[in-house]
Amino acid sequence: MNTFAALGLSEGLAARLTKQGFTEPTAIQQAAIPAILEGREVCAQSETGSGKTLAYLLPLFQSLDVQKRTTQALVLTPTHELAVQVHRQAQALETEGTIKSALIIGGANLQRQAEKLKEKPQLVIGSAGRILEWIQKRKIQAHTVTQIVLDEADRLLDETNLASVQAVVKTTLASNRHVQLFSASFDETTMEQAHALQKETTFLQKEAALLPRSLHHYAILTESRDKFVQIRKLYAALKPQRVMVFINNPVMIDVTVEKLRYHHLKADGLYGLAQKRRRQAAMDAFREGRITFLVATDLGARGLDFADVDLVINLDIPEQPVNYQHRAGRTGRNGKEGTVLSLATPFEKKWLRKCEKQLGISILEREMAFGKLAEPKKTKKLPTHAPKSAPKQKKLPRSAKKPL
Repeated sequence: MNTFAALGLSEGLAARLTKQGFTEPTAIQQAAIPAILEGREVCAQSETGSGKTLAYLLPLFQSLDVQKRTTQALVLTPTHELAVQVHRQAQALETEGTIKSALIIGGANLQRQAEKLKEKPQLVIGSAGRILEWIQKRKIQAHTVTQIVLDEADRLLDETNLASVQAVVKTTLASNRHVQLFSASFDETTMEQAHALQKETTFLQKEAALLPRSLHHYAILTESRDKFVQIRKLYAALKPQRVMVFINNPVMIDVTVEKLRYHHLKADGLYGLAQKRRRQAAMDAFREGRITFLVATDLGARGLDFADVDLVINLDIPEQPVNYQHRAGRTGRNGKEGTVLSLATPFEKKWLRKCEKQLGISILEREMAFGKLAEPKKTKKLPTHAPKSAPKQKKLPRSAKKPL
């Protein structure tokens, strides 16, 4: 099966994909598309950048009824930016007389969303909270929904989003709905929640590695006070065009950005949704190449898709391997090579070892030497005892010893 048509998709959909430059389905698309078309409910796990969005959008477009002007499918996402990206991909699949989609997210103009919903789109994409709000206002007819997709399912089924997601699912008819879950990672808690939402789960896992093999993983051991100096040296040596810098504490975004600027590096930060305009301005500047460094936290960057990120720097080492996995997934997308470099203190080194073990990767130690990223020089071990030739110390006479 090396064509989209062979997966059971219509000639029209296959032709639209060819125009977009998609000629051969990825591994997760080959597994998920036929399964969803057969009516199965899947939990699909695949590495970042492996084509999960098309893996669920294509069977949705294939199965929904164009003649019925009512909402038949929902795609829920944990972030507004991911919803926008999914909607753009859906729009690229739309032609005259095919499925129509609508973007429904919090913070957007309510009147405009109401007007979009009056057009009776078959596919609604957005945040669970805002979609639930429109369902309760009866502007979205939930009883006609037959397909629900949870993109970044591990995030949608965490403590923050679970209640809203469950509420949306419960508004639909259990006998008619199919729930599909897609993510780069599934833990035990997510799988338990998935089983509660699905009638019978088909678990699909493609790409044996949790991270693309095109990624290079390095670590520089350094003290905390020297981390920004190391970043300046890395920039001078590698000359990357786009760099994502990850920290653990969102409160430190401003401080981190200012320190990078102090070292004459063009930087901005991915701030919370409360600062939506500032956040959008930073993303636009990063995409357009007006800044080189974009500072983010794990929560702030999940679901974002930036093309051609050359380097990911872990300024703070994530304590959980799943966060390292999602950070690393910002680079090396679509088969391209990428580099993940962690600036670790001796104390943080243990978390890198945990990432190696659970993600099945090797993080190679490096150091900056003569303007290059090189293997660290081997240091000679200090002798554990005095050399044999060392003269014996003479004992002082009792009278020469001073009291303590």
